[in-house]
Amino acid sequence: MGAVAGRGRDPARRRGSRDLSRRDRASRRPDRRDPSAAVPAGARPGIDLAVTRADVFAVITTFRPDESLLTVIDALRAQTAATIVVDDGSGPSAAPVLATASDRGARVVALEENSGIATALNTGIRAALAQGARFVVTFDQDSEPAAGFIDALMSARDRSTSRGHAVGPVVPEFFAGVRQVHREAEDGTLIARHAIQSGMLMGADLFERVGLMREDLFIDLVDTEFEMRCSAAGLPTVAAPGLRMGHSLGRQYVRTLFGRPFSAPGIPAVVTLSTPFRYYYRVRNRIVVNRRYARTHPVWVARDTVLEVLHFVNALALARPRRALWKLYRAGVADAWRRRMGRMPASIETVAGSISWSGQVSQQAAAR
Repeated sequence: MGAVAGRGRDPARRRGSRDLSRRDRASRRPDRRDPSAAVPAGARPGIDLAVTRADVFAVITTFRPDESLLTVIDALRAQTAATIVVDDGSGPSAAPVLATASDRGARVVALEENSGIATALNTGIRAALAQGARFVVTFDQDSEPAAGFIDALMSARDRSTSRGHAVGPVVPEFFAGVRQVHREAEDGTLIARHAIQSGMLMGADLFERVGLMREDLFIDLVDTEFEMRCSAAGLPTVAAPGLRMGHSLGRQYVRTLFGRPFSAPGIPAVVTLSTPFRYYYRVRNRIVVNRRYARTHPVWVARDTVLEVLHFVNALALARPRRALWKLYRAGVADAWRRRMGRMPASIETVAGSISWSGQVSQQAAAR
């Protein structure tokens, strides 16, 4: 969801959930039309800054996880009150890893159908708030939070609040080596933009004010839309100075223009490509987000749209067959104007499955 491509989630099974530790189904069905309707009653923390480890819950979303998930759980055990793992329809193949995660103290909720990143996040966030969390930090299964990661986020929040800033989400300054800072305030507070949800700290009071993630987007731009909604409410995203989140990126290819390598200020020399099916969602959701925020954030929307179009052109040049990716683009545009949201049509899933990438892999990426 954002400037850096997240993991892909192939469509899977019937919708629903089963809690491997408690069989708790109470948090599985969000209201898709009104994000603010999804916050449990009674989750109203005070505004004091005296926050302890017991106030912070971690939510990890997974899809077909491997044992690296256990490393994330272990890294968070000493930093949070509890960890909630929400698996987004991986099916029986993920059962051994999820069972081990439960044995290591995580609460595991398995969605029976691949329902999208927003539904998975909201399921975990609701569960955390229902258990009394004042703050939730979200992660992907391949996140790499270091020791002291949560404390650094909380310190950035406290420092920004004490300086008189209204604070929305709090994120690390760097995500997978990419700086998430948009500008620096006069007092040194780092204001972020295009932040990725992995490693994002959010307060229960923030969810009460702006709602949860928008589920009808399914995947891609979910964190961008949430960040813009917070900004529209006067709650900008703040970055923790110097804090880094290690994370896996998609495959990186040399960016080309008319067949030649190309870069420019603000446009890197490499292009990171998502799983092909994601491009339907990226096109559709870009139009939907633009329609919602063009008036309140015109410069932000215009810049993002230009960069996205450049990215789509590069992806089309590297796609094989190109006509299949072009068909995804057209379907995304058509569904955005029809206001057809949620999961992509099955016919488009089939087209997406026929697409592969062909291009010069970045030597810098290959060396990592």
